[in-house]
Amino acid sequence: MFRARPFIVVIAITPFGVNEIATAQTPINAPGAMQPSTGTGVYHIMPMYREIGSDPTSNVLGGREYIVLSQIAYGVSQNFSLQIDVPVGYRDLQISGPGSADDHEAGIGDTTLLAKLRVYRDDPAPTDTTRLSLAGGLQIPGNVDFEMDSSNDAWDPIIGAIFSTVRGRHGFNVSAFWEFYTGNDDDQSDSLRADASYLFRLLPEAYTADSGGALYAVAELNGFYGTNGDTEVYLSPGVMFEARTFTLDATVMLPVWQEVEHRAESEYLIGVGLRLSF
Repeated sequence: MFRARPFIVVIAITPFGVNEIATAQTPINAPGAMQPSTGTGVYHIMPMYREIGSDPTSNVLGGREYIVLSQIAYGVSQNFSLQIDVPVGYRDLQISGPGSADDHEAGIGDTTLLAKLRVYRDDPAPTDTTRLSLAGGLQIPGNVDFEMDSSNDAWDPIIGAIFSTVRGRHGFNVSAFWEFYTGNDDDQSDSLRADASYLFRLLPEAYTADSGGALYAVAELNGFYGTNGDTEVYLSPGVMFEARTFTLDATVMLPVWQEVEHRAESEYLIGVGLRLSF
């Protein structure tokens, strides 16, 4: 499933205007409607730790996952970009039953390929912008069933839309993506992922020629709904520091609503990321 996975192609607001090579005022665990400028890219690496609960479909009592998510986005043209997300990690599950032992597994989770087309752009001021992008792609099955992506043997098409706006120190993002499940697993289904976020630039209060970086507070709501009835909503606070050549971000995803019958619940997720432009 296309679930609570960060995937980000974003912009930076600098003292010199809108710079679509770096990152800023966009969520950590969801997309922004921004993209790299033509011939440039962004590499984002995010180690993550997920604590998971019991699985009603199996004898799994709980467990943990250590995942490193690598994301590469590249600007093909002024309004078109491509992106790939590849999670690699290790899973440790606690199994119940007589003579049972913990289940350990390492490998690659579901890989996501996305193409993004910007259909609207308005930049009313040097540090203000509004964008709308349409996106589509494919989720490719991996060889490990990470809870973060419910890996399966299906190649699932994805379509969606993303809206972002920046007004001074404030950033807002809304997105929705639908994944069409093409496999035969009764526990899997089509799914909707919807996200909303607010970002506030803590420092500096106003950009100047001497501004060397910016600090942001992030608040997100990350939702997932499957047509099989599984529903999750996460509250995800975070913090982001953007320098001229790199960006650091950190987040924790806390479930505020979970009603799942076809996979394990998530207790929480912690992630720390680094973004570099090229």
